[in-house]
Amino acid sequence: MKKSRVLLLGTLAVGAALAFAALATGEPPVPSVFTDVTNPATRVTTTFVDANGDTVTKTTIDGNFTSVANGMTGLFHTTIFRIAHAATGKSDTTGVDICTACVDTAGHTGSIANHLIGVSGGTTHTDLGNATGTLVNDRGTFALSSASGVTTDTGVLAKSPCISGVHAGPLTVASGDSQCLASGAIQAGPVDVQRGGHFYSSGAMILGPLTADMPGAVSICGTFVAGPLTVSGATAPVLIGEPATGDCPGNQIAGPVWITGNTTGTDFSGNTVYGPATLTNDVGGFVFGELPMAANTIYGPVTTSGNA
Repeated sequence: MKKSRVLLLGTLAVGAALAFAALATGEPPVPSVFTDVTNPATRVTTTFVDANGDTVTKTTIDGNFTSVANGMTGLFHTTIFRIAHAATGKSDTTGVDICTACVDTAGHTGSIANHLIGVSGGTTHTDLGNATGTLVNDRGTFALSSASGVTTDTGVLAKSPCISGVHAGPLTVASGDSQCLASGAIQAGPVDVQRGGHFYSSGAMILGPLTADMPGAVSICGTFVAGPLTVSGATAPVLIGEPATGDCPGNQIAGPVWITGNTTGTDFSGNTVYGPATLTNDVGGFVFGELPMAANTIYGPVTTSGNA
């Protein structure tokens, strides 16, 4: 089945050869700050115990973003899952602020997801992206801090156009740059995310391996990867599928997976992997599909150790 699927995708890529798109140049993301204030009257909380004996608390609440500098403005709806692990006593957080009618400082409008990844006793980080309307190219990463009921999101934001259509050949995301694949894009070749580079893919195809060694933020949602996927030593959040929150569908990966040493926040959930999967020494978030509605399907041996 795996061989047929890869051959089919290769045929599709060849058939689309006349539709090559010019490579959109990545850009270094620039500083961005916005605040978010929630409305306590809208809070709804439910709790359940999963099959592992872990206690999962789901909270929904509404609020609004306000731009401080190069940020987002608009109303949002939050869904947060907190899981208290029975075996370790540690708690992880995954969730999303979906700004349903947002605007950035350039006047781009639409909905956009601010995905939350956190661990008890640590800072919650976010991946901002997976947007609609004219916000589709906005993507960034933020760290959250709270005081007097106001949460401040401080980070970086990029707005350069994502790659669309078909790009043939290797794609290199240079150190410090931010690059993205738009929904429906086909990257016909390997992807190399260099140290400190930021990479986002939503609803795309990558016909080759994806390697990210000590990258910045990595967000891969609803994407097919026809080759090994490696993300190691990231200095910003790593989001590779999380269907439980509704903003990041799981991925199809036709090859081995290595997710190792990512310590700022890791969420690898709802993915289907045709090959072995290794997740070791990662910190924060739902490292390996702990939510029952976002389990991974792995057709191969699984190695997990040292994750916190």
